[in-house]
Amino acid sequence: MMIDADTNYFTEVNTRLSGADEHVRKEVMKHVDYLAQKAGTSSAKILSGVPFRAAYQVLSDCRQNVESVFREKMRGPVAISPDSVEKMIELAEKSLEGWCSTEKSMAIVKIINDIKPEICVEIGVYGGRSLIPAAAALRANGKGAIYGIETWRPDVATEHATNETNDEWWKKIDFHSIKSDFYRFVAEHDLASQVRLIEAPASSVSGLFDTIDYLHIDGGHSIYNAAEDVIHYSKKVRKGGAIIMDDANWPSTGPAIAILDSFCDRVQSFNDDKGVIACIIYRKR
Repeated sequence: MMIDADTNYFTEVNTRLSGADEHVRKEVMKHVDYLAQKAGTSSAKILSGVPFRAAYQVLSDCRQNVESVFREKMRGPVAISPDSVEKMIELAEKSLEGWCSTEKSMAIVKIINDIKPEICVEIGVYGGRSLIPAAAALRANGKGAIYGIETWRPDVATEHATNETNDEWWKKIDFHSIKSDFYRFVAEHDLASQVRLIEAPASSVSGLFDTIDYLHIDGGHSIYNAAEDVIHYSKKVRKGGAIIMDDANWPSTGPAIAILDSFCDRVQSFNDDKGVIACIIYRKR
């Protein structure tokens, strides 16, 4: 399958090469030259940001090999600029399904930058629009991973009723396509080291975590599911850790929000188009 290459990545490689020693340059260029040959273009054009297409596997292998050279030869985490994180958010908004706004994405990045988490958990990945900003920020920090908990199954999404319109909508979603697009995005943009996927109902895997630094709750919105996720996971969040509660404007998430309000401080919120609070960021007391 031929896909458009991420030209921003290769211009970043070119910048990083300018500060690398000759041995690193030669090792990296071996992989770039091979990619150029397969793509029917030149290494100079690839590194200067000229658009090109190549087979998905060839692009993926090139990126993995290049990053391996930088990690092994330069002995340290690859520096990712703030501009790269913002670019990742822009690409996610264009490529992935979901409802995470740019404003919320930037707030997620700020949280990651401020608390420098090791263990992040997101319940309800869907298309990945809110997970990708967190993963990009973790990569920029040079540490930490985000565990995305998602089944991509309509029977789990509608296990407990919310309302007829919502439940019918979830039953018609092409989860396979959404899941494939997300996995492809993670691979193409070299976020595999930061992203861990757990394909299981959130209620069955909370025991995998002892301590959580950052928790994003956006799973089932029924009264039962929302409260269940808060009860099972928020108690794992360390003191001073961050909790994001999405879709706070749903009547069915009210009990879950009341629980969070009882032991966390609200630090930021986002309104829907009617001016009602739709997302709340908490700091655990």
